[in-house]
Amino acid sequence: MFQRTRLCTQLLLAFGVMPAAFAQDAPAPAQRVEITGSSIKRVDSETALPVTVITREQIEKSGAITVEDLIHRVSASGAMVAGTTQGAGYATSNANLRGLGTSSTLVLLNGRRLANFAFGSIGGNVAVDLNSIPFAALERIEVLRDGASAVYGTDAVGGVINFITRKNYKGGEISIRYGDTEAGVGGTESGGSIAFGLGDPSVDKFNLLVTANIQKSTRIKAVDQQWYMRGLTEIPGSSPPTSGRAFPGRFWDMFDTLSPGAYATDGTTTDPNISQCDPTYTVLQDFGIPTPNASNNVKSCRFIYAAALDNFPDTERGDLFTRLSYQLGPNTEMYAEGSFARSHNIGRVAPVPISNDAGHIDALTGEYPHFAMPVDSPYFPRALLESLGYTVPATGSVDIMMRAVPVGNRINDNTNDQTRFVAGLRGVLGDWDYDSGLTWAQSSGHLEYRGYINEPRFLAALATGRINPFGPMSAADMDLLRSTLMEGAMRESTSTVTSLDAKMSRDLMKMGGGQMAIAIGGDLRREQADDKPVNDDYRQGLHIGGEGSVPATKASRNAYAVFSELVMPFAKGVEATLAARYDHYSDFGSTFNPRASVRWQPTKEVVIRASAGTGFRAPTLWDVNSPPAFTNTANSLNDPDCPLVTDPPQARCATQFTVRNSSSTNLKPEKSRQWAIGAVLDPLPWLSTTLDYWHIEKKDQIGQISGDALMSDPALYAKYIDRVHRGADGYITFIDQPVENLGGLRTSGLDLSLRTRWSLGEMGKLAVELDSTYLTEWEQQNGKGSPFVSYLGTAGDGGAVQPVPRWQHTLAGDWQFGAWGVRLENTFVKGWVESAGLVDANVGVAVDHKVKDTSRFNLAVNYAGFDHWVLRLGVRNLFDAEPPFTAVSSYGSHAAGFAGSFADPRGRFFYGSVTYKF
Repeated sequence: MFQRTRLCTQLLLAFGVMPAAFAQDAPAPAQRVEITGSSIKRVDSETALPVTVITREQIEKSGAITVEDLIHRVSASGAMVAGTTQGAGYATSNANLRGLGTSSTLVLLNGRRLANFAFGSIGGNVAVDLNSIPFAALERIEVLRDGASAVYGTDAVGGVINFITRKNYKGGEISIRYGDTEAGVGGTESGGSIAFGLGDPSVDKFNLLVTANIQKSTRIKAVDQQWYMRGLTEIPGSSPPTSGRAFPGRFWDMFDTLSPGAYATDGTTTDPNISQCDPTYTVLQDFGIPTPNASNNVKSCRFIYAAALDNFPDTERGDLFTRLSYQLGPNTEMYAEGSFARSHNIGRVAPVPISNDAGHIDALTGEYPHFAMPVDSPYFPRALLESLGYTVPATGSVDIMMRAVPVGNRINDNTNDQTRFVAGLRGVLGDWDYDSGLTWAQSSGHLEYRGYINEPRFLAALATGRINPFGPMSAADMDLLRSTLMEGAMRESTSTVTSLDAKMSRDLMKMGGGQMAIAIGGDLRREQADDKPVNDDYRQGLHIGGEGSVPATKASRNAYAVFSELVMPFAKGVEATLAARYDHYSDFGSTFNPRASVRWQPTKEVVIRASAGTGFRAPTLWDVNSPPAFTNTANSLNDPDCPLVTDPPQARCATQFTVRNSSSTNLKPEKSRQWAIGAVLDPLPWLSTTLDYWHIEKKDQIGQISGDALMSDPALYAKYIDRVHRGADGYITFIDQPVENLGGLRTSGLDLSLRTRWSLGEMGKLAVELDSTYLTEWEQQNGKGSPFVSYLGTAGDGGAVQPVPRWQHTLAGDWQFGAWGVRLENTFVKGWVESAGLVDANVGVAVDHKVKDTSRFNLAVNYAGFDHWVLRLGVRNLFDAEPPFTAVSSYGSHAAGFAGSFADPRGRFFYGSVTYKF
């Protein structure tokens, strides 16, 4: 997948993922290097583990400008939480190796932990935000595709991503870059970076590295691309993704829930207080049911909420990194690292939806507020209703539902920071190599709201009769509506990790294949979460159409661990490694996790490798300590037991339902075991292949049966029907989503890589590489004792389980000709099937939908023929392929019509950069 530097060549040889024929440029002296997945420094070819390595050169050639861009290219990565396409939420970007969830992927910076993202929730993701990685400082990325709980920590079940910064860097470089979409719809990129290194440790006794990076991207409005409309042709009989909460509004449970605006659209009324249905943002719906006097049919306006979203948000990112190393003596080095990263994201979603079931639920009674409009309001459409044959009461109020279009979109303004300091010593003491360090890292989050509505203030304003749900208002009444807005700072939280670690390694004795070596070490760690709403109405969930109630969560835990690793090269070409780790958590007890691996090289052309180990993941601090909280389902869903059966379903029965999340002090930790077996084959001087089969099992998996899964799966609905709470009228009030130990999870697959390299004589060199993953199994139990349900090749459950594509690959060709370099790359994700239940809930047709494959070609050209200068031009999505249509809208994004966790929404994209090196 990526071209390699000399250091990378040594690393790949050490892991057995690259043949010796590709290492002809390696320096003659054997170097001892430490590799992700092991604590022992080794000479080339002494061990084997499946690792993907991305070097600095490869990062530059790829044209990537964010860590998310790079991890998308790793075939072992599952559906990411993608910060680039989240319209709401917190603009984080999280890795998800093997599709096991972001909490099962361990992210390190120079082999040490960072702080997890500051905002959390019951059952939610607790992981490192990839935006916190100092991009300009990166030297390489090592992705260990094997569990490493025995070495780094119990939570490394899906694997480890270790971001490694430059060391002993001298000189400097300044780079500027710019990119834009061919369509000119937004999504531009602009930025720059600087790196400066000073000092040679062998001469000056020190090295200082300073890097900085800034990046700005601009929004793309979904209405300018209208990918959500593609379902009309791909799924015959479907409608766009819509909501009954529209503008102009409609009635809640009287007058057949009609929309007055529908009759302005068809010319029945010319009342200036009633607006027509805007064809860009609404769909006119005719129920085919006559009004009481049969003068017309019952009609409504449904809101195309997808049209009001952003497919790509406004984003600003920056990072600063510095590293100082100083030689205290010939065998002792002192080092210190400091970094700061900031990600600022403005996410826009559809204006606030207003209806009784969108309000704040009373936790004691299960009742919602009534959004009631007085019938004596000057905006009440009495004349229209009477002309259609309805009897209108002389006094009182009528419940309405609407969309707060007059005050604009809901806007989540997120600022996420990561601050980190490390101080340590490394060197040689007697026969021991040692490394020890103290780390303090803190993630902080700041959330501001704009465009949200405060429920008590809106109810009071609506009761005055001066709010018009159906059309325009006077200037004074618009001011009244704006006075109900709930804006400003809502949440300010921190997540902190403080750790002290030390490890030592040395050779023990000569064996038949080399030196037996041992490593021992330990660490102490304190994790703290201080997640706090700073607006009390926000805490109580009094923001209509928001994320529900957000209770304060303050908790901490201590952990300590000791570990050891033993490498035993029994005979020439045969090496076994044993590792074990003992961890103790202050809140969840102790765990012992061993791992064993073996490497056998019977001939120069063949390497056989295998490994097996166990893992342990403690519940998050939120899963155990957070008070209950209300929110809503990710998708609009159908109630199979709606008290009033209509076609299409009544708005109260086809909606996003309220759900209640609850933590549990009775949770058990997750436990896992995994094994892998593989081979490296070097049959020809120009060809190398690797093939690894892996299998991972979890038990007592921590998770939730989401409201989305429960309501769209008849079997789950029947089994857990007691979690669906209903009011006296039979309509759903809320659905329980307790965090619990769901049972088991099993996943298996094959990782295949092919690497070729040819000399073209005077025409330079050509390298072609393929990295791919094929899943053979992905299934889990949705509850203790439940049968295993396979999600392989499907969209998941619409909630907690994201799409599980069978096949992903990155295929790339690199041609180097003198000062010219050309890279052509294809990234591919096999499509999946969205279930009839999820499709019906979103676009109104109960059929399975096959999401097409995602395939994109990228082309990059660089020229380094000028002294000190490197010029790069590139095209992402060379053939302007649209991301495949998806009926379900919650794939890591609020953007509708495509899967934001896999696809880039920007179409054909041109970019260029200029780098000056000194």
